[in-house]
Amino acid sequence: MPDASALLLDDAPIPWDPLMPLEDPYPAYRRMRDEQPLFHHAGRDVWAFSRFEDIQRAARDWTRYSSREGNDHDDTYQLFAPAGDLAGVDPPVHTRLRSVFKQAFNPTAIREKFEPAIRVTSTRLVDRIVAADHADFAQDLARPLPGTMICTWLGFPEEDHPMLLDWFGNLLVRVPGQRELPASTLAARDHLRDYIGRAAEDRLAHPTDDLLGTMVEAHRAGVLSRDEIQGSSILLFLAGITTTAGLISNALFHLASRPEQVAILRAEPERLPNAIEEFLRFDPPIQTLMRTTAVDVDVEAYEAVIPAGAHVSLIWASANHDDRRWPDADQLDIAREPERNLAFGEGIHHCIGAPLARLEARIAFEELFSRIPDYEISGTPVRIMTPTDRAFERLPVSF
Repeated sequence: MPDASALLLDDAPIPWDPLMPLEDPYPAYRRMRDEQPLFHHAGRDVWAFSRFEDIQRAARDWTRYSSREGNDHDDTYQLFAPAGDLAGVDPPVHTRLRSVFKQAFNPTAIREKFEPAIRVTSTRLVDRIVAADHADFAQDLARPLPGTMICTWLGFPEEDHPMLLDWFGNLLVRVPGQRELPASTLAARDHLRDYIGRAAEDRLAHPTDDLLGTMVEAHRAGVLSRDEIQGSSILLFLAGITTTAGLISNALFHLASRPEQVAILRAEPERLPNAIEEFLRFDPPIQTLMRTTAVDVDVEAYEAVIPAGAHVSLIWASANHDDRRWPDADQLDIAREPERNLAFGEGIHHCIGAPLARLEARIAFEELFSRIPDYEISGTPVRIMTPTDRAFERLPVSF
């Protein structure tokens, strides 16, 4: 994976490409904010906002910056097609889809429903980690914790979880620079669609008190179509794992070189909620999402017009490093007083599962930091390669 910091010569073009993930994209983001805050990638014909205020304003303006063509720069929309992609539609369809999940994703309801189960699962995973002197924090904690939770919430039997997580891994396979999804990714999607379809049919005959059952009841009431059940289920399955897995694995990667901050969290776990906001700000699990202009947009501040039908990248991760909002924004500081960040998006598409991701991360860190000594990276970390997500496929550590 290329590293932006190695590519930023004084006279070099800014090395940002919406389909090419960088090992360290933050130097490129800084140049974009400082030199070209409304950036146009001519080769991809993609515009990009990189400053906090610009991104927040655009994300709140769904009438001009539409989600009608999805929100990924590559063909990820094919995973949810033909319908049900909550993040890839505008009102009134978005309003109808989101209404199905509003009560289930209420923060209080999530805490009451899941905190004990997250504690049990985190403890079990950390038990396995501390039994050895090494681990893979990506595969042994960051992915299986949210994977277990979302599979259980959807009502999928525990014996199917390994198979489902294997499909999940294939859903993330990409060829850097290519818009098209690999055959293995589409095959995993097809397996998952068939699995969800059979499970939904079973719930039509035998109602269940789980998230898939909620969608089936909405279908019975005429609110969701069968295609929307499948698309929404795949979206919740995929996003329900990637966000938490990225949050946990990114934080553990950065904390490996900052043992003094781990020591503070171990001694003062009450700092964890604020620390999680700093982890989200500093290296968010979702780097960027796309919008499509519904009309010509006159961006007066930069004396430019973005034409109707243009793709516009909202680079959340750059917004979160904007030193116009955060002093020393390129520093990870768990003592920083939290300010609203854009790690989970903004506006009507703010991540519906954000409260669950924060809860899972807090409990995972409580269990891990209370039981392991300082740790260090013991091998080569491997990142997932989607243009949107930032997380680790492998994060080997020893302690």
